[in-house]
Amino acid sequence: MSPVTAGQSQFSEYGAIVVLLLMTVAVVFVLMFLVRMITRVFSRIQTTPGKLSTYECGEAPVGPAWFRFNNRFYLVAILFLIFDVEIALMMPVLVRYTSFLQDGTGAAVLVKVVVFAGTLLLGLVYAAKKGDLEWNKSIGVDQGAKE
Repeated sequence: MSPVTAGQSQFSEYGAIVVLLLMTVAVVFVLMFLVRMITRVFSRIQTTPGKLSTYECGEAPVGPAWFRFNNRFYLVAILFLIFDVEIALMMPVLVRYTSFLQDGTGAAVLVKVVVFAGTLLLGLVYAAKKGDLEWNKSIGVDQGAKE
């Protein structure tokens, strides 16, 4: 990094990043405008009340759009994401595992993979013990809560 001279700010190196960010935002908005013009004006696609509704599937919406969502779906989604990310992180290691064996570092890599997967497995066991994987989970009254 070069020393800061008299007329130069210490943040002048970030100018290129700001310019790139502004250009990216401008390109995105220009492309969105062009797509809007091509699809709506040139193709003469009409905006109908059906297209502006919540669901564009031909079915009339039943009830309000804002309702209480069951937490079971959230827990299942979080558990899926955890194990999906685990696979994504372990895949490159497992693909190169034979080269690790040839280098003599296969045992160390295997221990690291087992520790990583084991940590996530402990989290899964904890969630199962807590009952978070049961679909029809009954929620009891907290014993310590005052009424």
